[in-house]
Amino acid sequence: MSALTIAGSARAMIRDFPKYFEVELGPLNILTIRLPHPLISPTSMQVFLATPPTPPATEYISTQTSDWELDERNGLLKLTNEEALNKRALVSAYHYTWFSDSDLAMHVSQAADEVLYNTHGDIDDIDGIYSEVTAMGAVVRALWSLCLEFSFDIDVSTPEGMYIPARQRFGQVLQMLNYWESQYTARANALNIGLGALEQFNLRRTAYLTNRYVPQYQGREIDDPRWPKRILHPVPDSTMSAPGGADSVDVIDVTEALTPASMSRRYQGWREIGWTSVGTSGV
Repeated sequence: MSALTIAGSARAMIRDFPKYFEVELGPLNILTIRLPHPLISPTSMQVFLATPPTPPATEYISTQTSDWELDERNGLLKLTNEEALNKRALVSAYHYTWFSDSDLAMHVSQAADEVLYNTHGDIDDIDGIYSEVTAMGAVVRALWSLCLEFSFDIDVSTPEGMYIPARQRFGQVLQMLNYWESQYTARANALNIGLGALEQFNLRRTAYLTNRYVPQYQGREIDDPRWPKRILHPVPDSTMSAPGGADSVDVIDVTEALTPASMSRRYQGWREIGWTSVGTSGV
């Protein structure tokens, strides 16, 4: 599932739907236009320039232009072609109340990185219920950023007795944040994904006297008469990086390990340093 689809699901969860507006300005004497709304969707914007009629004509001739730049966060439109001066401009687009497209895309990317933690997939591999959990993670991050913005508001009290409790809006957003965070955590734990996912590792014991790993064998039934199978895990290199992976685990038969060919392949150098067998047999 694409990041755009997950962002749409996150926007639906927080009920921040796009709203349409249309404005006509001009004749233009400057190339910078302040639009009536911030947080504008740049993909939905259309700009038309109308040339004043030349008598005896009385109708404007409108043509769509792409010579513009948009500051979507502040709602500023910059026309890049000077030929727009002295013309009328018709601007139409969708705007949002709380989050712009770029902000929500950033939150979706961060949530996807957490869901895909310790995997080799990308955001296009997230599908089904996992996309819903990713959208919830994006909502948690979006509401937290909104809480940070509202935390700078202070209550207003005037001598005339007017009182504006600005912190109430911060408290309401914080309550929504707590709800979505609990929902996201519960679902992520149920699916065992994210930074809090449970991981299983192979713990190795080392011999006290030789400081060598104690051999591990593949589990089998008590009445299985076959030779035990030795499990050879990758030996870590004493760094923080995870050595190898599931594909690097090798399983061999003990009978294979005892053959001269296997000894020369896996334990080269034993004969050169004078190692001999300490096993004995009785009669």
